[in-house]
Amino acid sequence: MKYPGPVILTIALLGLMPAAACAQGTGFEWETLNKEVMRLFRAGHYDRAVVLAQKALQVAEQNVGPDHPDVAASLENLAVLYLATDRGSEALALSQRAAKIRAMKR
Repeated sequence: MKYPGPVILTIALLGLMPAAACAQGTGFEWETLNKEVMRLFRAGHYDRAVVLAQKALQVAEQNVGPDHPDVAASLENLAVLYLATDRGSEALALSQRAAKIRAMKR
């Protein structure tokens, strides 16, 4: 799939958040899921990556609560994948939620 301009910019700015960069309390399952999401994304398997990113978000919310920075990272990862799969309105909603979490933690 060839990325439209905004998707390239979003991926460049956000990227897929490396699991090890912010894993504090989310647990091994979350880290493992995120690593697999990044692998699938790089391989162009976006639909499968979306499924695992959704699971990673669920695990993060269960392990650390809905307002934790790791949840924001999961939301941003899923938003990037949604953009890559032409689900822009869903991506925007996730990005906005992630931004609210990040703003609360400052």
